[in-house]
Amino acid sequence: MTEEQKPAAKKKREEALPERLLRRVLESMGDVVDRKFGRTVEPKGGLTTSQLIERMKKLIDERVRDEGRKGRIAPHHMKLKVEWGTHSEAPPEIIKDLEHEILAAAIDHINDHRYRTLGPAKVETEVDIFTTGISVDPTFGEFEEELRQADEAKRAAKLEVPRRSPFEKAPDVNLIARINMRNEVHEVRLILKPGGRRLSVGRVSDNELSLNDASVSKIHAALTMNQQGTLLVADTGSTNGTYINGRRISYGEARQIEDGDVVGFGDVEVRFRKTE
Repeated sequence: MTEEQKPAAKKKREEALPERLLRRVLESMGDVVDRKFGRTVEPKGGLTTSQLIERMKKLIDERVRDEGRKGRIAPHHMKLKVEWGTHSEAPPEIIKDLEHEILAAAIDHINDHRYRTLGPAKVETEVDIFTTGISVDPTFGEFEEELRQADEAKRAAKLEVPRRSPFEKAPDVNLIARINMRNEVHEVRLILKPGGRRLSVGRVSDNELSLNDASVSKIHAALTMNQQGTLLVADTGSTNGTYINGRRISYGEARQIEDGDVVGFGDVEVRFRKTE
């Protein structure tokens, strides 16, 4: 190569898209690594930067928080997750090029939608044993825990007892809790007042619904009934979780219990029904 050709070749190399770089490395790694990156066996198919970016944009939109007057807050910390083993096989310059493409696309998307962020947009690459191929996970970074606690406080506030007129009386609601514990079934009577206080569920005997099973936490969950007479359950920080029809509910989240639902407190299953 002549001296005159070298600058042109360098410029061409710098302008190469990350898709080309990824494709070139993938081709050199063979079909096995192609599958790790999510590529198909078709020569022109495969995971491209544009596909990663489109997935990232969708996740950003899904995780935007509407904070009222503060505006819509978008994630600013993009975690570029690469499958274990694949990261070490890809040249560092390819990962860097991919980071730059993702960062530029994230900033453009946030600006185009007039989202706000809690910090400057950034990309961090990490090797993740639970990731297949490559993925981008938008997060709120160092503010994630603070926002989680704020959300839990809001959800917990929904369980607080609303103020009622001292002259207003709501009739009590009688419930039967049919408990299946260690393949033994028994029933417990409970009384709830619409808009009244919560009943605690847990392993120790001073809970209104005591479930003496090792899988149940001492203070496991809470039951309440809103003004409309809807029965609600919320997990209060259990170790083994609270479930409705096999689906675990988030800590602090109040979920409606409908007729026929099976509520799991750890390994204990409970069905609730109203009685006269």
